[in-house]
Amino acid sequence: MINAAEAKRQAEYCIHFTNVYREENDKYLREAKCLKMQTNHILVDMDEDDLIVGRVKHGIVGFSPQYGGLYTYYFNEEIAQDILDAYPEDWGKNQEFLEAVSYWKEENTLKKLNDRFTEKHADLEKYKKTGGNMGKDIRLGTGSTPTGRLALTIPDLDKLIQLGIPGLRVEVEANRKDDSRLSDAFLLAIDTVVDAIEFYERETETLIENAGEQEHLVTLLKALRNIKTNKPETFIEGLQLYWIYAVLSDLMNHGRMDVYLGDLYAGDIDAGVMDEETAIRYLTHLYKHYDFIGKVHDTRVVIGGKGRRNEENADRLAMVIMETSRRVKGVVPQLTLRYYKGMKEELFEKALKVNAEGCSYPILYSDDTNIPAVMKVFDVPEEDAESYIPAGCGEYVLESRSIGTPNSGVNLLKGLELTLHHGRDCFYNVTAGPDTGDVEEFVSFDKLWQAFTTQIDSELAIVAWAQKECYNLMEENGAFLHLSILMKDCVERGKPIFEGGVRYLNGTTEIMGMISAADSLTAIKKLVYDDKVMTLKELVHILDCNFEGYEKERRMMQNCPKYGNDDAYADDMALLVFNYVARKSIEYTDIIGLNKYNMVSVNNSESAVWGTYTMASACGRKNGEAMANANGASIGGDKNGVTSLLNSMSKFDHSIHAGVINNVRFSKELFQTSYEKVKLVIRTFLEHNGNQMNLMVIGRDDLINAKKHPEEYQNLIIRIGGFSARFVELDSVVQDELIARTTYEAS
Repeated sequence: MINAAEAKRQAEYCIHFTNVYREENDKYLREAKCLKMQTNHILVDMDEDDLIVGRVKHGIVGFSPQYGGLYTYYFNEEIAQDILDAYPEDWGKNQEFLEAVSYWKEENTLKKLNDRFTEKHADLEKYKKTGGNMGKDIRLGTGSTPTGRLALTIPDLDKLIQLGIPGLRVEVEANRKDDSRLSDAFLLAIDTVVDAIEFYERETETLIENAGEQEHLVTLLKALRNIKTNKPETFIEGLQLYWIYAVLSDLMNHGRMDVYLGDLYAGDIDAGVMDEETAIRYLTHLYKHYDFIGKVHDTRVVIGGKGRRNEENADRLAMVIMETSRRVKGVVPQLTLRYYKGMKEELFEKALKVNAEGCSYPILYSDDTNIPAVMKVFDVPEEDAESYIPAGCGEYVLESRSIGTPNSGVNLLKGLELTLHHGRDCFYNVTAGPDTGDVEEFVSFDKLWQAFTTQIDSELAIVAWAQKECYNLMEENGAFLHLSILMKDCVERGKPIFEGGVRYLNGTTEIMGMISAADSLTAIKKLVYDDKVMTLKELVHILDCNFEGYEKERRMMQNCPKYGNDDAYADDMALLVFNYVARKSIEYTDIIGLNKYNMVSVNNSESAVWGTYTMASACGRKNGEAMANANGASIGGDKNGVTSLLNSMSKFDHSIHAGVINNVRFSKELFQTSYEKVKLVIRTFLEHNGNQMNLMVIGRDDLINAKKHPEEYQNLIIRIGGFSARFVELDSVVQDELIARTTYEAS
């Protein structure tokens, strides 16, 4: 139960915040004033052993691009209800508080998005049934309702470090337009950063008074005082300024750290003011801050790659960052190395050896594949393409140049289920898509394909509309000042992100169950249409029975060609599905009015979770079992070795999507006994149209034992798909899916 002091603090803050919000009609200044008001409320006190400072804990109401499923102007109704339940005589009779609570129940941005979505799609039974509740755990039909978040926005942190706070002020003033409201709001937002610095400056001074002049506190105080009035001059100052800006803007992904901190790191090392171990100690402390936030699906830190300002200095810091990840062995940050031909071999070797210790990081991305692909898919020059960041679970955005938040998902395997059942969702037993006909009418595979794509088209249209509507609501409600200040062109144009400020306003939707759907279509094509072993009606009946009494038929489906074996029959089907959804998504670009709109196949744990809502499928999986993760093979489907799997993965056209991921798991024994061969296989994949690799080095037996004896495996880290996690903390259905994946062993 919430204690009386905290209830009083939250309730009074809610009243005050509401008054600030309602008294200012201009949305730019309103956001700035709300940010200034909320800053001291959300800052968390520092600890005596803090090397760098900055933690926030959001409360009952506030403004945030992405906080815990509550976005833009958010309202945490659970906190309000806790206060009312615990103290009915105090706050249950306080009219100001009751009016504020009532106001925010209707005024919060997510509620507005929910109402707009429900109004638009009230004729669809699936959304009638769910009420269009944004952000809830809804799995009806082929997709999910949009969430309304502004995630995956990577600001220009290098600009922050290069200019510092005074430089940002100068830039805002130099670009002041005739209508100065936005410039005034930008300056107020910069003030909040100073407010936060001063908050921790006072706390550090108090700790020094009480605990004495400990070296790390004296260093911290000096850094805080300097970055308040000057641009950072040392690695520690740069790290502190970046971090305090990041927490105030709820930044969930952290860009190319070796670029924006590399010069400061190299300068300190060369000048003898800091050694490598000190840098690792500070980075380790930063990792603790990442862990406090707990955004395992985000928290990307990118190193390596083409287009870095000072490659030599960046490489030096990249090595230290990898060493920090090797020692910490945490689930965040999602350290990512961009590989390219000709890069320093030392970095590639270090990346493989850190992975070999069971870290699941760094994730490997190929610039040789991705930069040309990004140029095409986003229609941008090479310089912009070189800024690509695989953010979040792996969705591509251009650092400080674009946004592309996925706000919805589509389950392709559920789409096939609907196709075979007149548009009915067999789990919930409701109509969730158009009636595309009886299976007996699908007299050819082309007829079945047409029905399947009709189901998918229906959902893709909804999620595309929802993507743009999310952006519309964000534009109507705020300017996202902290982010806009550091996005290229916003200050220069005098426009925030959603009003023509950002260079490329892109969008994405996540695709789930793609390979499971493709393998199912392969089995149907082979057994029903090519070999005529059974009719489609008979096959559907077998699926509806969840294979009970039909084990022979299930084995036939399991033994059909599967993606991941370099088998053209199966791989061509995967390409057919992938290309259709990718190109259909692109068609919505102009319809919804974005620069680019694309699909991503980056599945996190949803491939397993959504599988629990999806009935048996012709790939051989039973009711509720996990679907294949992202572009990985169906569970147990890749039987011809890792080279065949990678050959299948490298067949996709990377110029028509905004991110796909590939999970590959090697045993520790194979990595140790055949290291040079494994390295060659990985390098060959990355240099021959392989875009990305989630590399895991772990034995299947380790996972089985960890599930049986979790107390002995508390620090076992595993790569899910779009994120990593401690295995013992995962849901059982996700654990089972991970255990069932293929591990490539030493022969």
